[in-house]
Amino acid sequence: MDRRLYPVEIRVSSAPRSYSPQFQTEEQYADAWKRVLLLSHGKAEVRCLCPGTGDKRLSIHSRSSSDRFHLARFPETGTEHSEDCVYYAADPAMSGLGSYRRGVVQELDDGATKIKLKVGLQQRPTAAPESADTTSPGKPKAPPSRSRSSQASMTLKGLLHFLWTQATLNTWSPGMEGKRNVGVVHHHVMRVATNTYAGRIRLAQNLIVATPTSAGQQAGYNKAKTLDAVGHRRRLVVVAPLAQHQEGMDGASSLPISAFHGIPHLALDESIWHALERSFGRELDAWRAGNPVVAIVQTDPPKSAGGAIRAQVVDAALMHVTREWIPVDSGYEALIADQLVATKRRFEKPLRFDAGEDATFPDFWLKDMEDPMPLEVWGMASAEYQARKAEKAAYYDGTYGKDGWWSWNAAIGDPVPDFPPKAGKPSAGAVPTS
Repeated sequence: MDRRLYPVEIRVSSAPRSYSPQFQTEEQYADAWKRVLLLSHGKAEVRCLCPGTGDKRLSIHSRSSSDRFHLARFPETGTEHSEDCVYYAADPAMSGLGSYRRGVVQELDDGATKIKLKVGLQQRPTAAPESADTTSPGKPKAPPSRSRSSQASMTLKGLLHFLWTQATLNTWSPGMEGKRNVGVVHHHVMRVATNTYAGRIRLAQNLIVATPTSAGQQAGYNKAKTLDAVGHRRRLVVVAPLAQHQEGMDGASSLPISAFHGIPHLALDESIWHALERSFGRELDAWRAGNPVVAIVQTDPPKSAGGAIRAQVVDAALMHVTREWIPVDSGYEALIADQLVATKRRFEKPLRFDAGEDATFPDFWLKDMEDPMPLEVWGMASAEYQARKAEKAAYYDGTYGKDGWWSWNAAIGDPVPDFPPKAGKPSAGAVPTS
């Protein structure tokens, strides 16, 4: 969803005054807007005038390296703003983001975010090799009970989910068809990374993202950051889609990615492939079946030899996405995501981050209702899964009412039920599957 800037209200004494988005952004008003912020800094009460329901307090900050000023939302107030507002942030409790201990994801006063990664971005000379994450998101998903905030750091999978969520690539609104591609994804992911710190390191300094062409600014940034990482012994984090699967790619000595411009040769050994098979078997199966899958890898500091730059992969994670770059956990979910897009619905895919299987959130949130509605896709028929399904259904019934959530029992071959009608609209059914 494209975010917009709303007017703001600044109250220095008893008389508030509002300032339009044009006054805040257009070059002809730049000096006047800077003066307003300078005179109001430390004295004024500032509020966003978006149609959100909270106080929507903003603060004025000066940049330490210049005389520029900017506005930022108060920490942990993103849900007070409307969803199309630039200051909006999703409620962590509606996804696995809420599973982290306090301090793992920290909103700073100036609007930036600080995260605590499991593996740091700066390699210490005496550091032992980091092992690949062996958590098991590749296991079949079972409906969970309640989530507990117990994760003490963010894994690579959690970082990928964080970037996708903050970039709102896990959301969809009508009219976005055909507007997402590798270049757009690069832009939005890097926008998030520019405002995110891993410890004291700005994530954008170490992150390189796939880009569609070898020419242009995006590829140039990738090359420059790769060379800088060689000289300063920086680990790299790379986000790129896997190349279309072909025979011989499994177990290859280099990671097969597409849109690789400016990205070093990503070398990996059998241990990484084995870890991916254990933890991301479902995503690998989706890739082998011809579906798009996004990879995130962390490397040792790259090395230059013979005119080529090579980086050894030390950890990797995968994420199955649709053609519209919406994350999904199964082919059944991909079908529902495609039908939601086709029927012009507004929805969100809550990501698991590093939450355990006991975390409670749905497969999708339908967002064009009076209140967000949970959508569940039941994809297995095992006895254990059915027990967890009953547990989660009881939770939804008690929280939202029997008519307050939607589900599809895909495992037994049920047809896809009609989606609930939009708020104030007549019923809109699901697209036929045949």
